[in-house]
Amino acid sequence: MKRPSFFPEFNRSQRRGIIIIFMLIILLQLAIYQSDNLFQKDQMTSKIPPDLQKQYDSLKIIALKKQEQKIYPFNPNYLTDEKGYFLGLNLDQLDRIYAYRKSGKYFQTKHAFKQVAGLSDSLYKILEPYINIPAYKNFTPPQYTYKKISNYDINKASAEDLRNINGIGAVLSARIIKYRNAIGGFTRKEQLNKVYGLTPEVINKIWQTFKLKPQIATPKKINVKPVNTATAEDFKKIYGIGDRLAERIVKYRKKIGGFTIPEQLNEVYGLKPEVITAFWQEFKIENPAPIRFKVDLNEANIKELAENPYISYPLAKKIVSYRTLHGAFRNFDELLNVPEYPKSKHKSICLYLKKI
Repeated sequence: MKRPSFFPEFNRSQRRGIIIIFMLIILLQLAIYQSDNLFQKDQMTSKIPPDLQKQYDSLKIIALKKQEQKIYPFNPNYLTDEKGYFLGLNLDQLDRIYAYRKSGKYFQTKHAFKQVAGLSDSLYKILEPYINIPAYKNFTPPQYTYKKISNYDINKASAEDLRNINGIGAVLSARIIKYRNAIGGFTRKEQLNKVYGLTPEVINKIWQTFKLKPQIATPKKINVKPVNTATAEDFKKIYGIGDRLAERIVKYRKKIGGFTIPEQLNEVYGLKPEVITAFWQEFKIENPAPIRFKVDLNEANIKELAENPYISYPLAKKIVSYRTLHGAFRNFDELLNVPEYPKSKHKSICLYLKKI
């Protein structure tokens, strides 16, 4: 079987001629393409006027200069890693500069900077115009002086003295002094723990700096006022009592008809034990409020018992139920056996009961 040929209808000489013609056509096309490119470049350059070409070249030079990093004046006494790297300093040179400054010395002249850093003549020639060391300054390490306080009486310390303790700012120092004035001066170290906002660490620092001298600190004179005639403004003078608590005390006093025993103040919601203690240092029950009414515990009904300011209606029902089941009360202490009876108010409840 005869193998198929790429040129089945041409002889050998004809096929060679066709191949040569194809090669000539390709070479001719390449020559035309190359000549067109050269012609276009010549045509483009020939169209630009000479004066415009000069402007183009000058603008190009300016743009290239802007791309270059500019060296600004610098003081070697404040040289940083970033600035030093930009200036061309290596790590060894920067380490020598830092070691020199860490020893407490500062560069006074440009030549000293060159020697310490170990700059080459060529690099120093470039940097020398930009080295700026003010001659009028004496570069010595800054000296900080702190007010030394030791063995100082805390009852005489000012707000500024207290702020020298790390962790005490303007708010805490004012709060300590306000509390100190309210109690008439510190007499025990534990009293400082009651100042809101002081952490145990800060309190420990205070007692490392200040001392407590009770023999020097004299309690302030207190003009004791009758509690049943005092106003809300009088109550607000106590440290720890603000507008709300003062109004709450007045409202409670009106509800019970006046304070009869000090324990009644414990029923005012929001009063802390230390505030109550400070309260009775400035107020007293001079004329106990008369009890408006007293009821017989063994004869009063639910409604009559509920008129007691410390007995709610549900509690009055439980007292009557207990009395019905167990008989008459023999003494007031038997009330403590009543379910859900408020033992903390027992003394106040008994004020409004007739003796058995």
